[in-house]
Amino acid sequence: MWFIIPAVIVSLIVHDTYFYWMHRLLHHPKLFKYTHLVHHKSVNPSPWASYSFHFFEAITEGAILLVIVMIIPMHGISIGLFVLIGFMINVYGHLGYEVTPKWFRNSFLFEISNTSTYHNLHHSKFKGNYSLYFRFWDKVMGTENPDYVKEYDRIQNQRFG
Repeated sequence: MWFIIPAVIVSLIVHDTYFYWMHRLLHHPKLFKYTHLVHHKSVNPSPWASYSFHFFEAITEGAILLVIVMIIPMHGISIGLFVLIGFMINVYGHLGYEVTPKWFRNSFLFEISNTSTYHNLHHSKFKGNYSLYFRFWDKVMGTENPDYVKEYDRIQNQRFG
C-alpha cells in the first residue's frame, strides 16, 4: 500500500516521456495528415477535443497503460488514480482557457507543469509544446514555444489585473 502514490508519480513521468516522443512522431508530415490532424481540427480546443483522436492514435496512446503495468508494480488503486489524473489533466489542457490561480505563476509547479495555455499554443501553432504533464522534454529538446511564458502572463494579467 505504501507504493500507491510513488507508483502513480512514476507512471505519470513514464507516460509523459512516452507521450512526448509519440506526439512528436505524430507531427511528422508523413503521419500528421493521416492521424493527428483529426485532433488538431480543434485550433482553440475544448474538453471534447481532449479525446478526439484518429483510431491509430487512440490505440497508440492507450498502449501506455500496458507498458506501465508491465514495468511498474501497480496496485489497482494506483492504476485507477493514474487513469483519473491523466483524464483530468488532458481535459484541463484542452479547456481553451486558463484556470490556474494567481499564485501558480510564482511557484515551482509553474516551472515544471503544463497549463491550458501551454497546450493551447500547441493547438494554435501546430508545433512545439508536445508534452502532456511536464515541461521537461520540451525544455530539453528545445521544442517549448518561446512565447509561452509571455502568453501565460498576458492571459493571467487579463484575468487578475
